[in-house]
Amino acid sequence: MAPSEAGLVRRTIWLLRTVAAHPEGVGLSEIARESGIPKATCYRVLTVLERESWLTLDPVTRRYRVSLGLLSIVGGLLDGGGAYGHMRDVLRDLAKETKETAGFDVLLAPKVMVVAQVPGPSLIGQTLKPVPRTQPVWATSTGKVLLSALEPETVRAEFGEEFDAHAPEQLGGLDAFIDSMAEVRTRGYASAYDELELGAASVAAPVRVGQATTYAVWIGGPTYRLTRSRIDEVAEPVMKAARQLGDLLSVTGIELPTTAAEF
Repeated sequence: MAPSEAGLVRRTIWLLRTVAAHPEGVGLSEIARESGIPKATCYRVLTVLERESWLTLDPVTRRYRVSLGLLSIVGGLLDGGGAYGHMRDVLRDLAKETKETAGFDVLLAPKVMVVAQVPGPSLIGQTLKPVPRTQPVWATSTGKVLLSALEPETVRAEFGEEFDAHAPEQLGGLDAFIDSMAEVRTRGYASAYDELELGAASVAAPVRVGQATTYAVWIGGPTYRLTRSRIDEVAEPVMKAARQLGDLLSVTGIELPTTAAEF
């Protein structure tokens, strides 16, 4: 690695550490002062990190925060034993209680993105796929609970094209799908059965942070174990985990990126 490249890597690491030390957010001038890096250089590096969704930038306060997408990659190293570690603990407890794989998703229109998952204790289960990954909203329990929190006009505007291109015919059209979201809101959770994959089932609940419902927690497993009759049984611990994660995110102020990106 050339000296200039090594210097850029070091500056990037210093900037990430500086931002990670301020879960409430930190402005450009303060970042430059604490890191000892010229303000113009800070701005260039931070702009790239924000564009790649490693950081989030509040458009009103102009304060940077570490994104949960980045934390999902580094496994909480920047965050120490903080928020991301606690999130993993909630998912581990959920996986242990339900004996199924547990995960955490974010809505990134027109799909959902899995940003964390913990395998269940069962010896025989589904093959875990890489994280992060995107999945269709129509065939996932997380997609259903996240869309149920949106206004019908928003669903049509942001997801109508995706629905027309990829939604299965058995859903009966976009209007029928939107109507079915009323039941999801009433129950407080959603399920998917033989939808994303044949022989796979999942249950999800919305994670509410303030007035927003951008995240969801889920469990998933094979249909021979996660049977239809078991859905209601496992829904309660899933909803409990969703409340815990909502409280955690509300306290820490960690934000996810609001546009899809390859992490």
